Amino acid sequence: MKSPSYKFSSGLLVTVLILVSWGVSMCSLPSTWVVLWPACVALGTILFTRQAVLGLFAGSLSGCLLIDHGNIGAAITSLTEDHFFASMQGPWRVGAILFTLILGAFTVVIEKGGGFEVLARKLLGSENENPQRRLEASTGVLGILCFFDGLANSLLLGRITQPLADRVGVARAKMAYIVDSTSSSIACIAFISTWIATQLSLIQQATEGYGITASAYSLFFASISQNFYCLFTLILMVIVIWRRWDIGPMKHAKACKPAASERQLPSDQPPASIWIALAPILILAISILCLFYLWDTHPLLPITGEKLSAAFSGKAGPYALTIGSMIGLLAACLLFPASSKSKLSSAVTQGAASMLSPLFILIMAWTFGSVLSELHTAQWLADQIGSSFSLAYFPAAIFITGAAISFITGSSWGTMALLMPIALPSYLEIAGDNPHLLPAVIGAVFSGAVFGDHCSPFSDTTIVSAFSCGVSAREHVITQLPYAGLAAAVSLFIGYCGLGLGLSPAICLILGTVILIGLACFCTRRP
Repeated sequence: MKSPSYKFSSGLLVTVLILVSWGVSMCSLPSTWVVLWPACVALGTILFTRQAVLGLFAGSLSGCLLIDHGNIGAAITSLTEDHFFASMQGPWRVGAILFTLILGAFTVVIEKGGGFEVLARKLLGSENENPQRRLEASTGVLGILCFFDGLANSLLLGRITQPLADRVGVARAKMAYIVDSTSSSIACIAFISTWIATQLSLIQQATEGYGITASAYSLFFASISQNFYCLFTLILMVIVIWRRWDIGPMKHAKACKPAASERQLPSDQPPASIWIALAPILILAISILCLFYLWDTHPLLPITGEKLSAAFSGKAGPYALTIGSMIGLLAACLLFPASSKSKLSSAVTQGAASMLSPLFILIMAWTFGSVLSELHTAQWLADQIGSSFSLAYFPAAIFITGAAISFITGSSWGTMALLMPIALPSYLEIAGDNPHLLPAVIGAVFSGAVFGDHCSPFSDTTIVSAFSCGVSAREHVITQLPYAGLAAAVSLFIGYCGLGLGLSPAICLILGTVILIGLACFCTRRP
């Protein structure tokens, strides 16, 4: 909990920045100051306060002060009417809000139902000649199955696997690394998650007015193969489990002895079925996929590749996500254990409430993007980059920028919200009629954002992964950083620089995977 002095200093900082913004707006300054000042205010506030919402609000208000030449009343009115409320209009924006709330409720209902815990115990119940590897591999599989929310993934898996890790002799720091590696990385590339509505809405807003015919969902799917950090993080995790590869400080992490109460799995819990978890997830995924196809496809038969492509490129996105998530939530509620029905309503409300903070970030991101659009920040940045920077390496530059911001701030959503409204329009301004690297730029924004979410000491998933696995946040960060740094280096030099040299995404992924396997085999070879 933040101390009163910290809250006071944060409020004082924001007040000072707003007053400085008012002073800047009253002066005749070069355009460089005008277009970059709101982004500087937002970033500075986020760095100091660790509050993405506060930073985006401060940046938006400072931008409105510049637009209205220091008229405070007009700036507040403009911020409220022209940017804040206006940003929540339209099917994509309303759909993003509803889907995020519903899927938050879905996540907590699944967790409280106990299906994932039963699945974990079934995967780990039988004896095995290598129980350590079995536990690590099973945790990775469970992390992939829990694709719908990064934070829930970290909390749920850590809580389930901590006593099991102690029983079979796996270091808790190693489990924290595996749990954290499957949280944000999976949620970022999953086409159904608590992230997807935010990702799609940011893409849709950033590409408006540039003649992009592809839908936000199509661009998202195209960016997955170029979301190198998330992909290489998952690939590296598999290699680490396969080769039992401990890097740097992880070599000194030791397993804990189980407490007496944890030596045996509890037997007094009511039996549950794995289908409490798996059935709602399958229903959720199938419902959304079917709704995409059914929404605007005529005639329905025969099913062809062209019809499927048109379905995902059409306008069904917000409707399919919202209605499909409602069907999934209904299925989760119907399959909720009868013995715990009294907890169902609180699970639904708790899950929806848990997404309010991310929603505030999303709405302020829309507002901030709208203000930057009126200031023509992207066009100015594009002119500067276009005259001094090779367009082929634009995704690499975006990845480095996003990784630095997310590591310092610890906020993946804040980084996406700050960077997407600047990066995509800037690239589109430079690329003109041939934006072939647009999916790579989108993937670079997501990759940079997830890097900090994965290993920053200020990240919520980093802290939750450490807490749920029973290690200190400091130990988790120190033992995980070498893995995160290796995945980031391969993503930058093999992935994004490889794209700059003209390699295809598939070749970059294959080459990066070969390098990681070669390093692992070399470092784990027997004397």
